[in-house]
Amino acid sequence: MRVLPRVCVLVTACLLGCGSGESVEPCVAQLPVLPALRVIPVATTATGFATYAAQPKGSTDWYLVEQRGRIVIIRDGQLLPAPFLDIEAGMGNSFGERGLLSLAFHPSYASNRRFFTMGTPATAPDGSYSPAGTDAVVEWARDPANPDKALPSKVRDIVVIPRSAGNHNGGTALFGPDGKLYVGVGDGGGGCESDQGGSVQDVGKLFGKILRLDVDGEPPFAAAGNPFSTGGDARVYHYGLRNPFRFSFDRPTRDLYIGDVGQVSFEEISLAPKNAAGSNFGWPAFEGAMPDTCSGKQLAGSAPHTPPILSIDRRAASTSPFLDYSAVIGGRVYRGSAIPELRGVYLFADHSGAQLGALRVCDGQVHGPVAVPLDQIPTGGAGSLNSITSFQEGNDGELYLTYGNSTRLGKLAPR
Repeated sequence: MRVLPRVCVLVTACLLGCGSGESVEPCVAQLPVLPALRVIPVATTATGFATYAAQPKGSTDWYLVEQRGRIVIIRDGQLLPAPFLDIEAGMGNSFGERGLLSLAFHPSYASNRRFFTMGTPATAPDGSYSPAGTDAVVEWARDPANPDKALPSKVRDIVVIPRSAGNHNGGTALFGPDGKLYVGVGDGGGGCESDQGGSVQDVGKLFGKILRLDVDGEPPFAAAGNPFSTGGDARVYHYGLRNPFRFSFDRPTRDLYIGDVGQVSFEEISLAPKNAAGSNFGWPAFEGAMPDTCSGKQLAGSAPHTPPILSIDRRAASTSPFLDYSAVIGGRVYRGSAIPELRGVYLFADHSGAQLGALRVCDGQVHGPVAVPLDQIPTGGAGSLNSITSFQEGNDGELYLTYGNSTRLGKLAPR
């Protein structure tokens, strides 16, 4: 059990439900006990390697984001034959960690047809998305004549991060409960932020950050209330992150959970309570909860280190059940109704690890984690549960995940 920093205890004492517009049942101050689980496939067939899935508000359709640069639609258990968006030429090839990485529908998508993608063009793109090696959030529009197609050309760039190394690209863009677009940006790559040295702890630069953007405003789209409108880049909301590949908000509490991919020693899950702004999660002065794994790196800025709620030791001598983790996939707090034992439990995984993880945060304390082997979670014959790339909360309130190199979307359910 880990005690959160005092700032978190003060905020979480009222369960962060105050003013959220949604009631929150009292939290359970105990270790999660997971029932027998299964994954129900959403579609009868797999698609190309997909990194993300999303639903427009009010829709039963799912949109899968393929790394190569396509977005495909699942409707009534079937993959539609034509992609919603095809920008393979703009993504290039030889991806590694790059490619098309996430999709966010505007909260008013049904009426305004606006949506956004985050991606990093790799080798030999045609330049239509953004220059090779740049991390970019781009706005698109749905075809007014065909709701199953996007217009083929982007509307505009929202943010384009300068070219950097071929890894640590971040990858998630999602709308928060405040209607603002949150974007995770990696540290620029290389060991110990070597490609963009000093950028992560510099609030005037965008590497190693969570950005908070107002896409209904004017460029550069900095949202009102961001903490560094003076003395930094006004788009920055949190800093000190290595590779916040996947993050999510707990719907009723509005807590922000961040899965931050570690270097060689630790994987990290961090928490920013509702309305907390300007948190410094410590990289590269800290990896997980451990200082100085990058010798001599120091904290900067005005914020103290906010330690993670979970620091996974994956060094050779570790006895952690998550020892085989190497790229943590930040998950979701379960708030559905199909698995009542999981309500309030945060679930997470790893792209190559063999365990599903679970923990609870209650009144400023962390209970867990516990580990469940993925091979104990059947998928109804729809491929092995591995290579997890994202967790998503559906419009039905249940938890879904993308998995497999030939990717499927599955719904978590009791067995």
